[in-house]
Amino acid sequence: MLQAKIFLHWFKKFSPFLGLSGLYFLLILLIVFLFNYYNPSSLAWSQKTNPFYLLIRWDSLHYLDVILKGYSGPSVLFPLYPLLVAGISIFFSPVFSGFFVSFLSLSIALYYLSKLIKKDNNQEISHRSLLLMLFFPAAMFFPLIYTESLFLALLVTFFYYAQKRQWLAVVIIGFFATLTRNVGIFLWPVYLVYIFISFYSTNDREVGKQIINFIKKKEFWYSLIIPAGLLTYCFFSYFKFGDFLAFVSGQKGWAEWRTFMWPGATLYHFYKIIFIDPISQTGLYNFLRIVIIEGGSFLVLLITAIYWIMKKHWPYAVFCLLNTLLFSCMYPMVSVNRYVVVVFPIFIFLAIATKKINWLFYSILALFFVFFVFNVYLFSVGAWVG
Repeated sequence: MLQAKIFLHWFKKFSPFLGLSGLYFLLILLIVFLFNYYNPSSLAWSQKTNPFYLLIRWDSLHYLDVILKGYSGPSVLFPLYPLLVAGISIFFSPVFSGFFVSFLSLSIALYYLSKLIKKDNNQEISHRSLLLMLFFPAAMFFPLIYTESLFLALLVTFFYYAQKRQWLAVVIIGFFATLTRNVGIFLWPVYLVYIFISFYSTNDREVGKQIINFIKKKEFWYSLIIPAGLLTYCFFSYFKFGDFLAFVSGQKGWAEWRTFMWPGATLYHFYKIIFIDPISQTGLYNFLRIVIIEGGSFLVLLITAIYWIMKKHWPYAVFCLLNTLLFSCMYPMVSVNRYVVVVFPIFIFLAIATKKINWLFYSILALFFVFFVFNVYLFSVGAWVG
């Protein structure tokens, strides 16, 4: 009886976030409907296409292929999301199961993110952070058959339980994060920062002695559980395909046009596009996407990293810095806005920075929303948006 009361009490707090996720998905469907079905001359209208299928594009198709047939070769798609969807697909269709996993993951992410932000800030900052994140241009991927919501849920719960110092729960969550995306490995150094801060003594000036004592602690050795998720996928790939780094070789034919280079070279290419190359050569659409959406996302990430360093919030700072370093080595920075949408410290920073400047907050939110609607439309007609 007591357990039932505890569950009901928890569900009462959690249910508003289920409703919010549901309304969010309905909003995206409404945008799809207005752009594709309001006009009888549209292709979707004339072919009587199910609106849900306009939201199954690009990576969604690849995930559904893995869910239905398993891995047919080395792949950049990490296994946790397909495994969860495949498990639910025993009872429901794979399409419904994919949407359901994303819907539930988003609800969990919003619930824990709200709790996490309220630990250090007030309710207004929490609400503003959630709004900015939900209407960020690439946030449209949250309710779709993509890993964004699942990965966000794991990230947020990781940071939430790290603040509560529940270390075993933290490393288990980190294990699943590295089974969801390769960048989940960034949580390994973040965890080490958390536990070092927790055990660091300002009274003891002998740094070497502190490091030795730190390494002796069981919490330090717990950290090895986090990269074990990535290694699990690597060993699976090795035994199945003879390829230990399948998530690297799987890039061939996927994003082989993307080049890894030194950050200076990446910035030089951006400089060329903006100031040297004629727009006719780049194309107006590509110019706007590369410079404003992708470049803008990177710039916001960089500023956020600097902010958290100045605030000495080292876990957030390290997480943002690692993502900044990764994206600064990629050219072109395609899909940066999609990867950045799960870096939730960005939206906490923006909410804090605009808390006394309402017009700036609403201007940013309006700008995000315009690009958000535009992305939903482009995605629904089959265009690449991240």
